Amino acid sequence: MFDAVEIGRRISRLRKEKDMTQPALADCMGVSFQAVSNWERGASMPDIGKLPELAQALGVSVDELLGGGRGGELIRSVMDGSEESFVKTEHITLGEAGEAAPLLKPKQVKRIVKAIEEEAEQQKGKTSGEDEPAKESNAVSFESLITLAPFLEEDYLDELAGRLAPDVGLGKLASLAPFLSEEALGKLAQNAIQSGGSLGELAAIAPFLDEDVLSRVARIAVSRGGSLGEVAAIAPFLDEDALGKLALSCVESGESIAQVAAVAPFLDEDDLDQIVKTALRQGQKIGDLSALFPFLSEDALRALVEDALKRNDTGILTKISKFL
Repeated sequence: MFDAVEIGRRISRLRKEKDMTQPALADCMGVSFQAVSNWERGASMPDIGKLPELAQALGVSVDELLGGGRGGELIRSVMDGSEESFVKTEHITLGEAGEAAPLLKPKQVKRIVKAIEEEAEQQKGKTSGEDEPAKESNAVSFESLITLAPFLEEDYLDELAGRLAPDVGLGKLASLAPFLSEEALGKLAQNAIQSGGSLGELAAIAPFLDEDVLSRVARIAVSRGGSLGEVAAIAPFLDEDALGKLALSCVESGESIAQVAAVAPFLDEDDLDQIVKTALRQGQKIGDLSALFPFLSEDALRALVEDALKRNDTGILTKISKFL
């Protein structure tokens, strides 16, 4: 609908036809010289509130400035406050709304999307073949939401994402994560894990989650059969203390100490020492600890040496000695 580069070229051409410099147009518009430069390079688009003023300064209509067509008509309807009726009568699609969104304010984009949703609901009741394309194009999809995300109010985006998330999975949510509220993203992550989602998928959105929420989700995943090896996918983003408690509980529940190696680089040394002691008390073999040797404290390593000496286990002594 709108091509920022093409609009920029048009602004540049019209300015030159008026024999104006960029600074002169900037002064006329009450904006910075850099703003005009960005418009003309297609790096950004003028705010909708500036369009009438810009069109007047360049001696054209808003429609001419934007290149006419449905895009110009949609923008004009927004300026007139009639965008909701225009969207329904002209069957504006989410794709077209997304292309116009950079020129609009978040509340304006929300009104347009809501109008498109309402029209889509009306289309559901129609069954003729000619109505199918409209119903398909106006349905809110995850792909269209990604395009609109930077321009929608956070609360409304949270609502739309909540509706679509069960059908798209955690991995795809990463595209929306920077624009969603932390609370909404946390709920989506928890629901996904409870519904069978994996911690590997959760890794894609882990950088955007609150540490407490991420720890809770990790505990849920482990309680549903997940292993420490799977927790490794999100370990860099977990609170160190929470990760230590989770690893200890897994070992106490009978998980092999070898699994701890996957999260060892992210564990506190004291916590790791405690985990090793717990594993040995449960009868796990020192040989299974070899992957943990680089992360253990000297005190813990010496305790292992003493144990190996008692059992005359020269193989383990050789391996431990490299880290003492």
